[in-house]
Amino acid sequence: MTEDMTDDQPTNNEDAEAADDGAASASATPGTDLTPASTGTGEGGPQTIVRSDDLPSSGGRSARGPHMDASRREIVTDTPPPERAMVTKAQRRRAQRMEMTRRQLGKVMFWGVFGFGLTGALSAFLAFFWPRGVQGFGGKIAVASTLVPEEGANPIQVVLGKFWLVNLQEGDGTHGGFGFEGDSGLLALWWKCPHLGCTVPWKSTFTFEGSQGWFRCPCHGSTYTKAGVRVFGPAPRPMDTMEVSVQADGSLSVDTGTIRKGDQDNPQRTVPYQI
Repeated sequence: MTEDMTDDQPTNNEDAEAADDGAASASATPGTDLTPASTGTGEGGPQTIVRSDDLPSSGGRSARGPHMDASRREIVTDTPPPERAMVTKAQRRRAQRMEMTRRQLGKVMFWGVFGFGLTGALSAFLAFFWPRGVQGFGGKIAVASTLVPEEGANPIQVVLGKFWLVNLQEGDGTHGGFGFEGDSGLLALWWKCPHLGCTVPWKSTFTFEGSQGWFRCPCHGSTYTKAGVRVFGPAPRPMDTMEVSVQADGSLSVDTGTIRKGDQDNPQRTVPYQI
């Protein structure tokens, strides 16, 4: 009895090993479908046989996730770009010319302000040196015939033109070798003293070297004849003269913008006057 049991034990062990080998070969064979709940008994106790789909791949990597499955990916197609409007080179160049950058705007503003200021300065310069339509001193002053003094009478003062109007007799306006004798006529004398610019008045009662009636500067005593010839004082020359024109009605036009420096020939600068 004991011998029979001993003989039977190796047989059972051999059967178990054969079963394990079959299960292992079945799991290693591709495409074999094994039930997930199959169990067997081997050398280490009970063993569980799992499906081949649940096993890792032969490379040691885990099975791909659902998002890596090519069959489940969304198919992305290339969408053709929208059609662009045809723009010619001429239209592009025209658009570039019409576009103004900030720097270009700054340049335009700078040169505009500069040109405006330069134009204003030039206009002021021209207006100062070439005045137009000037009235009063610097322009032409009209003198009525009723204001013209008689020949040999005292000079009259024309304040608007800053001059003295003199009607000389023939040979008048010289003294003691000063001045050249001239004919009778009108003479306009600028009342500014050639010395320092003081206004020279006519002194009808002032007597100098036996003669009465002189132009005498109140600043430094320069003394002038009725024709403006200097006979005494620090003035460097005789009084300056202005251009006189006689009109048909007997009135005068004195150009205060045309001034001639005084000299010894002042008595010879007279303009004939007949009423």
